[in-house]
Amino acid sequence: MFDQIQVLEKEALARLTESRRSGETIEPAVEELLSSAGIYWDTIAEEYFVMEIFQKETFKRLAEEYASKDYS
Repeated sequence: MFDQIQVLEKEALARLTESRRSGETIEPAVEELLSSAGIYWDTIAEEYFVMEIFQKETFKRLAEEYASKDYS
């Protein structure tokens, strides 16, 4: 069930990203709702991203890099 929700979320963000890239206006209320859910627009990559996923990926990468035997 959780996997299905993640797939739906990913698809929805992809459609929303494509809409914004094509110049469609996103209502301020929608942007506010997305922000309250931790979803933000990346002005460099020009895509929506989920802050929670970004943080998990970053922390995992940092842990792998700095928790090696060299740093123990």
